Amino acid sequence: MAESLQRVRDPLGSWLQPGPPADAAAVAARLARALLPPEAPDPPPPWLRSDQRLSFARALAAVRRYRGALLADPVGTGKTWIALAVATVLAPGRRIQVIAPAALRSQWAGTAGRAGLEIGFHSHERLSRGRIPDPTTGSRGGLVLIDESHRLRNPVTRRYRTLAPWCVGRAGLLITATPAVNRLEDPLHQLLLFVPDDALAALGVSTLFRGRDRDWGNSLARLIVTGEDRSALLPVRRSRDLRVEDPAGGAQSEIQNGIGALRLSTDPGTAGLIRISLLAALASSPLAVAGALARYQSLLRHAGDAARSGVTVTRQEIRRFVGSEGDQLVFWPLVAEGSEPDLALEDLDPAGELESLARSWSATPVGDAKLRALADATTDRKLTLVFTGALDTVEYLRRHLGGVAWCTGAGSGVGSLVLPRDQVLDWFREPGAPTSGSLRRPSLLVATDVASEGLDLPLIERVVHYDLPWTAVRLDQRSGRAFRISGRQPTVEVLRFLPPQALEAQIRREWILELKSGLPEALGLGSERDSPWRHRAAVALSWRGHSEASGIGWAWGEHPALVAGLRIELSDGAVHETVFAHTRGRWTDEAGKVAGLLDLTRASGRTGEPPPAAVRAALRRIAPVARAFLRNLQGGRLGPEIRSPVARRLRRRLLGLARDAARHRNHDRLVAIQRGLGRLGRGHTAGETVLIERLAALPVSELLDRLARLPGPPPTAEVERIGLVALLLISPDAGCR
Repeated sequence: MAESLQRVRDPLGSWLQPGPPADAAAVAARLARALLPPEAPDPPPPWLRSDQRLSFARALAAVRRYRGALLADPVGTGKTWIALAVATVLAPGRRIQVIAPAALRSQWAGTAGRAGLEIGFHSHERLSRGRIPDPTTGSRGGLVLIDESHRLRNPVTRRYRTLAPWCVGRAGLLITATPAVNRLEDPLHQLLLFVPDDALAALGVSTLFRGRDRDWGNSLARLIVTGEDRSALLPVRRSRDLRVEDPAGGAQSEIQNGIGALRLSTDPGTAGLIRISLLAALASSPLAVAGALARYQSLLRHAGDAARSGVTVTRQEIRRFVGSEGDQLVFWPLVAEGSEPDLALEDLDPAGELESLARSWSATPVGDAKLRALADATTDRKLTLVFTGALDTVEYLRRHLGGVAWCTGAGSGVGSLVLPRDQVLDWFREPGAPTSGSLRRPSLLVATDVASEGLDLPLIERVVHYDLPWTAVRLDQRSGRAFRISGRQPTVEVLRFLPPQALEAQIRREWILELKSGLPEALGLGSERDSPWRHRAAVALSWRGHSEASGIGWAWGEHPALVAGLRIELSDGAVHETVFAHTRGRWTDEAGKVAGLLDLTRASGRTGEPPPAAVRAALRRIAPVARAFLRNLQGGRLGPEIRSPVARRLRRRLLGLARDAARHRNHDRLVAIQRGLGRLGRGHTAGETVLIERLAALPVSELLDRLARLPGPPPTAEVERIGLVALLLISPDAGCR
């Protein structure tokens, strides 16, 4: 036997053996499917629409593989139904734990009831107060659904740090159409509630936060789930912008100049933050800037009282003045953490004069061209939803437009009449919703952003952004109340009021929106068809329904080329497939190049077996690519960087204890320390990171006791097999066309 053995030039090449000859188009269809993340084979519940089943299959596969995923289908496409379908398949008969904004409680309960499911509900607001969900719900084997998960994008907030430890050991599906609000890290912090940061190590990404060095959109497509393009099922959008300039020398310009003259603070960051807040209120309405100036005076009075008591105003007091917009303002990082801002107490009287001017203007807004433009735009009595970020602006529009419906976090009604929220909203979602007495059915609904998430208002014909938010995400959420598959209108108009030029030059609201609008594209979630992930999905969709084959196909082309699909099977049962194309002397995984070569098979496939020499040459080209892919995978599995400073200090502490235990030959202590080091050397969820920080604060005896009770780290998944999904050869032999 030994004499019959031969040296293999490239051992890896012996693994990469193509299947039997097959129809070229069938091979292309199989390669097109390999462009996509895995899909679960489970049949969906019968109440799920056909256009939702692809999202269901991908989300189900992702949660099974990684214990968490983010469902990022567009606004209005039924993510609630998809999430419930995933939960019923993963944990049939179990009560489903839902965490969502309090305003969505009735919507979730109603949807679950129609599907015959039982849910437990815990609000984001309760998390912000430090109250965790029921510890007995969402346990192992169940599924936690977190709606509007972009509210949990900031790991330093109380709601995040309250929820993260509770999520340890649980599986979850995060739900939001807008995962990236201010920065590319936003969706990663959401995923880390359930997914460890080394979840994509099998793709060569040692931590999620290092994925930006690679094809980030394609890597994250395993965790951020989208389905097929359903834009054709939504109403047609007609967008227009309107910039209304107030008369020169009017109240608006006088107030703007007055705000510019305020000293505000000796700290440039603090001064910039306060000035932007006041100018943003001025861009909304006269009453909004009056309210902002009143709050600024209160802040100054507080600062004066504090100074007389020997203390200074802290960063937290300024955050309370700025309110919810503080999280969005690009100036906020300029206010140093722990600083003691020196507010300009001499601004008190000038600010009071400006407030008086603003209130006078708001009482008789003859010169408010923006208000007149809104009234003119809505004279047709089309059902219109007007959004504003300022509560005072809702009051201002109620006061001067008359008979409008309104909805805020504090209440709802029509004109001066207070009514239940659902009754008000029903006029814009139920065609037969009744009115009472002499009350006329309103055609205009004015709302703060409390109505911009989760609500379905299918009767709306026009959405007006009376003032612009700080993020493109908020624009999409507002418009999404009308752009829904359930929408009753074939066309919906979107009207944006842009700030006057003089104000825009200072607040740069449009520039900030444009800057942040590129975040979805960077994640492969944008609406552009040529974004990396959408392009791959479009290629796979174009081949759906075609018969598939996993062998070797042969097609005619103007230039020689090949397309190879690699399949890697891991010891934990995970399977990863990827597709590369070799054309014009180089390898690429660009979807456009791959799609062009696959399309050659639609009309120019060959029959029969390709020449053996061509197959051998193709395999020689593929082997180095497969080897590089494996090297990258092994690099990703070396272990994630320990990001937390506390965890790094704990590691150094454990190493010191290990040296001491080794000197004393304390075997039990060494085993416990090894278990702790093994845990530190693996990826962690956000909750596990919090628990590690708590461990680091324990005294030695208690720390070692806790380490001894820790379960051992899970085994590392090893590569069990690498092979070819399929192989497509392109030959320029014209005689065989």
